[in-house]
Amino acid sequence: MISFVRGILDSVSEEGLIIDVNGLGFLVRTTERTIKEFYPQEGKEVKLYTYFHVREDDRALYGFNNKKELSIFRMLITVNGVGPKGGLSILNTLPPDELYSAVLLNDSKAISKANGIGVKTAQKIIIELKDKMAKEDADFSDITSFSNDDHVMDEVAEALTSLGYSNTAALRAIQKVEDKENMTVEQLLKAALKNI
Repeated sequence: MISFVRGILDSVSEEGLIIDVNGLGFLVRTTERTIKEFYPQEGKEVKLYTYFHVREDDRALYGFNNKKELSIFRMLITVNGVGPKGGLSILNTLPPDELYSAVLLNDSKAISKANGIGVKTAQKIIIELKDKMAKEDADFSDITSFSNDDHVMDEVAEALTSLGYSNTAALRAIQKVEDKENMTVEQLLKAALKNI
């Protein structure tokens, strides 16, 4: 198995990055975010943590900036119906922290925005990965739901979801508001809408 690839970035394409490792060019499929991060850095040294996918008709190397993203990708492809392309599609739509929060908050709407992922597959991802992700060492303190004492924040979150925003997007928007504890529902709703 290939755990990581370190070499000189030869070129960037829509499929991924071509990395020159001692004269061998490895095509490493990756997320759009990673491609944008490395473009246009041809000629510089890069390191990606990788997963080598092998099937009868396909062999492909998938690469990620960090071990956390690789770990999430590996979890995603264990779900029946989510292959490597689906895993990349989900990570293109939701960065790791947002995916964690979507799974933990049962936000299938956010996950199903990924290209090729329907609502049923998103629900299956939540069911199969919720316990695994909860055991991970990720920090969810900034994306948790509110306590029972925070009625104003709960009302605003409910109002935002009724407007069509996902639960994850609503909670993130509210968390970004400064001095939210001292606001009325109307004030907080206006401030949170600016963050979406």
